Formats: sequence, structure tokens, C-alpha cells
Amino acid sequence: MRKTLLTEKINSVFPLVIAAVILTGIAGSVSAQQQDDSTVIYEASYFAQYNPVTLTDMIRYIPGGETILNSRFGPGGGGNFRGFGSSDSQVLLNGRRMSGKINNMSTALARIQATQVERIELIRGNAEGLDIRNEGTIFNVILEEGAENSSSNFIDAGFNDINGMDAEPRILASYNASRGPLEFGLSYQYENRPRLNLVDEHVLNPDRSLREFRDLFNAQTRRNHIVTGNFAYTFQSGMLLQLNALISDNAQRYDRHEDQFLIGNGGALVPNAIEVGDIANLNDEIEIGGDLEFNVGNLGRLKTLFVINQRENDDTIKQDTIANNITSRFFSSIADYDEEETIIRSSMTSIIGAHTLEYGAEAAFNRLDRSWSFNDDPFANAIVEEDRYEAFITHSVQLNDKLSLQSALTEEYSKIFQDRDNQTNDRSFRYLKPRLEVRYDLTPTDQFRFLAERSASQLNLNLFVASRNIDDELINFGNPDLEPEVSWTYALSYERRFANDQGSVEIRFEYADISEHIDKILIGTDDSGTGNVGDAWEKSLDVNLNTRFGFIGFPSAVLTLSYTHEDTEVLDPFTGLKRPTIFSTSDYFRVNFRHDVEGTNFAYGVRAHRRANRLRQDVSLYEATDFLPHLDEMFVEYNVTPNVRVRLAGSHFWNRDWRVFEKTFYDGHVADGVVKRYDIQDWIIDPDYTLSVQATF
Repeated sequence: MRKTLLTEKINSVFPLVIAAVILTGIAGSVSAQQQDDSTVIYEASYFAQYNPVTLTDMIRYIPGGETILNSRFGPGGGGNFRGFGSSDSQVLLNGRRMSGKINNMSTALARIQATQVERIELIRGNAEGLDIRNEGTIFNVILEEGAENSSSNFIDAGFNDINGMDAEPRILASYNASRGPLEFGLSYQYENRPRLNLVDEHVLNPDRSLREFRDLFNAQTRRNHIVTGNFAYTFQSGMLLQLNALISDNAQRYDRHEDQFLIGNGGALVPNAIEVGDIANLNDEIEIGGDLEFNVGNLGRLKTLFVINQRENDDTIKQDTIANNITSRFFSSIADYDEEETIIRSSMTSIIGAHTLEYGAEAAFNRLDRSWSFNDDPFANAIVEEDRYEAFITHSVQLNDKLSLQSALTEEYSKIFQDRDNQTNDRSFRYLKPRLEVRYDLTPTDQFRFLAERSASQLNLNLFVASRNIDDELINFGNPDLEPEVSWTYALSYERRFANDQGSVEIRFEYADISEHIDKILIGTDDSGTGNVGDAWEKSLDVNLNTRFGFIGFPSAVLTLSYTHEDTEVLDPFTGLKRPTIFSTSDYFRVNFRHDVEGTNFAYGVRAHRRANRLRQDVSLYEATDFLPHLDEMFVEYNVTPNVRVRLAGSHFWNRDWRVFEKTFYDGHVADGVVKRYDIQDWIIDPDYTLSVQATF
């Protein structure tokens, strides 16, 4: 049945892809690029027609760039990778990754001005010496070499406005300069991401008769002050030293007000109670990273990266119920915790004829020191530490003008230690992680890729201790026996870049065989926490299409379509039945359209997505979520001068409905089948608008 469903998905997608290929095949040229079998080059002059202000703008104008910017992990990296990881960002600067975790490539793109970029290289092969392994196309940004006493400034200032909330300012200001071999930069950002959720909730009895109605006002504000700095110095010997730092002060607050009504005669709403909540997540972050790179005689080039970060967190939840003018405490939670991570990675790259070897070692140390209390109980304390060491070697070779091969082997050893109120345990793990990637260039524009690798996930140390789930009114109990999830992943991809820069299409099929899958498990009799549930598998089909509208006279109009089909399976630990993995979604559509109107300084666009429903299972809860079409953003831009741009953007003002939850709460264990109540929640997002001005000088 699953095989038939997947076949139907493929058959429904391929006609669209073929039609796009035919249309783009008759399109006219926008601009020429230098090209060989593995690299496509976009010089800075290519982007002049689009009036870019930042590096983010430039990447967006390259076919396939919008897909990277709006992927599930963004350009900063691939989700919960361990340490620096062997696989990382699809965007590099001068062939190098950023030596940071909090301060990663995602945070840097908007701070790099378009005037600083010399060219962007799309590397489709296993390029030597990049100290990175990424199965997709790599966007390698080459920055202009600094001239004597040169400097530049960039500012992006504006405000966000949501009906029912105060208008919030936002600003990003950066300064970059070079003094011969020295380059440095400094930036300040005040970022806020307000959101107003309006929730209508119907509470039903076990026979699905209406029992209560609840009207929830949930105003969310996020205010972040972020200061970053970078320093680079090139010595006469060719040695390169780079340092970067980030300091951040983050405050995320939720103001919840819920009016609760009983259902009276004739369906009348009878006021019953008011629930108010004050939720605050505060954290201060600091990170310092750097890398040192130099040649070691004829042996090769040695690179050493390091990062040290620390985060201090203070989370508070206070929920009160007001009934008959009497206020009583419904629930409270306090959690103070410090997180630390230190990583160092050193590797040597040696070129022997047609062969490239990269070999080295990495060490990572993570620590969590957490204290928490529920409902004024005495504070509980826990310390969790993970120490990890790995040695790795990677071999790359161009077998002929069409075929390249890259193989890697990593040996990992890790140890997890936990001290929970003077009760300690420690466990050790050892993983052998092979990796094989083959790329075949059928033509200079058509490429096939095959990947097979074994990987282990990065654990969230907070899952070892208890926390509060606000929406479910449940405690997520900690699990001191949690282990990393281990996967064997196999992927087959096909990519074609259309002639005359008219777009690209990529089709990717992936299968993952998972052991020690992480999901909810039973803790005690009727409680739950996060743990390892055994084996699982995932299948996915990804199609990404980018095309220009030159064939109808609009060569600067770009449409990006992305589609993901996902099929997963795991054995539910509560019911013993097979079900999809938690939060998996069978179908996910994303669309992005941008048009820089030819011959003008005006641009407009829209970004939206639609995903299928998803399921979630807990010890006393079954949840089904139906997602509705979601307008991520609609915008207009106008370049007042080549260095000044005005931008107006809005979200959620079309089809404000976001998602619908149907939650089934059980009395005790879900396997007993005794329903306590049903909650049906309809979430609506109030429209928000952003007006900003970007300027370089």
C-alpha cells in the first residue's frame, strides 16, 4: 500500500517537472556565467540587474538559492548534528564554514553587504580542501579582498505592527573594514518577533456533546539584543587567523488570557472562570569561535576550528484561575539552567595526485546544570554531561571527467554522566560511522548523486530532566537512560540546471533505517517522558523546482516550488500498534514567487506553504493536527537609490486560520480506551506588518 502511494506521488509530480523543463528550454537568456562540469560561477556583475543589498539577496536570485534560504534547517546547517559535524551548511565563505554554533552562517548572511561579494560559486562536485561534506550543491561565497583603509556600513531599520499589540522597532547595523591584511566587523541587532494567536476551543464530553467553550488570547513577544564581531588576519606566510564572537540577551514572553464558559440551556455560554498565564523564557548567550589555517610543508594544509559557548536560562510559568472573584494558583514552574558547549576540530588536507585526503580529530564537551520546581515543590537539581571524541578520515577522487567518489570513516566514542540529587549514573557509547558518496555528471547540466551513511544524533540534555508542557497540561518526565538515535541513510538524487540560467530542478529520494528511535515512552504507570522506542524507518521524496518566466517576457520573475512526501513507521510504546513517527507529515508544499520588475526599481513577491495533517501520541493523549494554507509573507520593495531600499511586508492577512487541533484526553493509559474529554482548538494568527529601510554607505 505504501509503495503504491509513493508511486502515485511520483507520477503526480513528474508531469509538472517535465512541463517546467519544456517551458524553460525555450526561455531566453538573462545573463551568462562561466561554467565547467562541476562549478557554476556567478560574478558580482550578474546581480546588478536585481539591485541586491545583502548577501541574502544575492543567494535568493540564484536558481536553487531560495530553496536553501527557506529549507527546514536554513543555511546554517543540518539540524541536530553533533559538534561541528562532517556535514554542515550549504553556504561557505571563501571555502570555509563559520566556527560557531549559535553564531552560524544563518546569522551572518544578512550582515554581509552585496558590495563585499566578488562572486558566488555553485560547487556540484566533491571540491577538494573545503573541510565539509554536503550531499547537495554548495554555495561558496568569495568575498572581495580588502583594499587599504576601506570600510562600509549597513543599516536595516523599521518596525513590526500587529493589531492588538504595541508596535515594535527592529534594527540591524553593521560596520566592516579592512586595513591591509586585517579585516574586521561589528554589528548590533535588535530583533523582535511578535505574534498574536487567537484560539477558539470547544471541550466535548466523552459522548462528544459540548461541555465548555474557551476563548484564548495568546500574545507572544520575543526581544533579542545581539552583538557580533569578527576578526581576520592573513600573515605573510599565508597563515590565516579568524575569530568571531556573539553576545545575546533574549527575552521571550507569553501573555495568556483565557475566558472559560460552561454550556447552558439552549447552548448559552455561562461564564465559569478566567485563566491567566504569565510565561517567560529568558536567556543570555555568549559564544567565541575561531579557526587557524596554514600550510605544513609538503604535507598539506592544517585547519583547526574551535567554539566555546555558554547560555544562562531562566524559565518561569505562572498560571492562575479566577472564579467567583477568587484567584487561585493553577500551576507554576520554575527552571534555572546553564548550558555549556566546547568543541575543537583539527584536520589536515593532503593532495596526492588525483586523490585528496582529509584526516583529523574532534572533541566536544556539553554540560547542563539545571534546577527546577513544580507548584512550589522543593527544587530538584541535575547535572548532565556528555564528552565526545572522534577520529575521521575522508578520501576524495575524481575517477574520470564524469564520475567522482568520496568515502569517509569516523570512529566516535562518547560518555554521558548524570548526577540527579546525588544519584549518579554514567554510560559509554562507541559508533563506527562510514559514509560513501558518488556523483555522476551525465552532462554538464545533469548530475546524479548517491549517498549512504551511518550517523548518530545529538542529544538534547534537557530531555534528561522534567519539564512542563503548557498546551497539554502534562509533565514531561526526564529520562536518565536516553541514548542517541542511530540511522543508516540511503539517498539517490538527480539535479538538472536549465540552459541560460533559467532555473533548476532537483529530485531526491531518501530511506532511513533507524535504531534507538527517540519518542515518548512510558514512565512509571501513567506518566511519560522522552526515550528510545526501538526501530523505525522513514522514506521521503523531495522535489525542488526553480524557474524564470523569461519565456513570457519576464526574465526577472522567479518561481520556486518545493514538495516533500514523507512516509514513516514506528511501533507505538503505549498501544503496541504501528503508527507514523511523531510530528511527521505526509505532504508538504512550499511556493515562493519574486518579480523584480524589468526596467524599474520595484519588486514584489509572495511566500506560502501548505502541509498535511500530523499525529502525536502520548500516554494519555492522542492528537491530530490539520494545517491550513499558510501565507508566510507578501511584500513590495522599492530601491529609492542604488544604496537605499524601502520594504513593506505582511503575513497572515490572507486565510488567518493556521491550524486545527483535535486532542483526545484519556482517563489513565491510552491503551485502556477510557476517554476523559475531547478538545478541539481552532488557531488564528492576527496579521502582522513590517516596514523597513535598508541602506549601505
